[in-house]
Amino acid sequence: MRSEKKSCSPLLYDELIKEILSRLPVKTLIQFKCVYKGWNSLMSDPYFIKLHLNKSATKDDLEHLQLMKNVCLGSIPEIHMESYHLVGSCNGLHCGVSEIPEGYRVCFWNKETRVISRQLPTLSFSPGIGRRTMLGFGYDPSSDKYKVVAIALTMLSLDVSQKTEMKVYSAGDSSWRNLKGFPVLWTLPKVGGVYLSGTLNCVVIKGKETIHSEIVIISVDLEKETCRSLFLPDDFCFVDTNIGMRKFGDDKSWIQLINFSYLHLNIRPYEEKSMILPLCMSNNGDFFMQKFTRNANDEYQTILYNQGDGKSQVSVISSDSFR
Repeated sequence: MRSEKKSCSPLLYDELIKEILSRLPVKTLIQFKCVYKGWNSLMSDPYFIKLHLNKSATKDDLEHLQLMKNVCLGSIPEIHMESYHLVGSCNGLHCGVSEIPEGYRVCFWNKETRVISRQLPTLSFSPGIGRRTMLGFGYDPSSDKYKVVAIALTMLSLDVSQKTEMKVYSAGDSSWRNLKGFPVLWTLPKVGGVYLSGTLNCVVIKGKETIHSEIVIISVDLEKETCRSLFLPDDFCFVDTNIGMRKFGDDKSWIQLINFSYLHLNIRPYEEKSMILPLCMSNNGDFFMQKFTRNANDEYQTILYNQGDGKSQVSVISSDSFR
């Protein structure tokens, strides 16, 4: 009696291939686009792109982080400016900004695919004698669009008359839009907004900057394009800001985020002219931190620290990377 061969259905075969490809690194996928025409089309499919992003997001590995601050794009023909300051990254897409006489110019680029956005609308604010700006970059899942939020605090005259403006740009639009209802601020952060769950968040100081100033978090909802204030705990210590929310948006859910021993990091307690800055954390308890020591060479180090076992890995970074 002959044994019948069981063949795999074309649909099952395609789903299996899609599942395998969705687990591969981006660089490998780019190489595979040249292997088979069907794979090339698949990798441009929005469903596959989201599938690949979701699987990439579940990877809990902080050992392969890349450090980027100022990115030189002068060698790329489409960009005719020497340097962009990195605003933020989301789902593998980076956003940069460059100051020009007319205001600011923003661009998007994908480092892996080397795809760069065409010239986007110029960002401009009301004229004044001085200005401080803050930009943030994130993703709005409701519209499936990437958005840039810009906040400017402009000094209009010498009598300290100030104006706060907030604008937003959605990828694919032809202009920036003004957003109303943003609270009047006196001090904006030096760093951009932090993206989390469809919102951009930044720490600001309400009123004049004094030891009694109120510190709040301004959270911008990218879907509704509205903002609200999140208040810090009453016993908040200004020196140590390593805290987190168990439930985002709930002012009562603040918890201490990290507690470590200087001995575990091979650092002398209160080492002179040194500063430790936590950058990010993973679900398995790994913290990625930067240590800066002010000396003749301005020494930078990265520290990968696990709070569970107290182990750490220290790497030295060239100071040229931060200039």
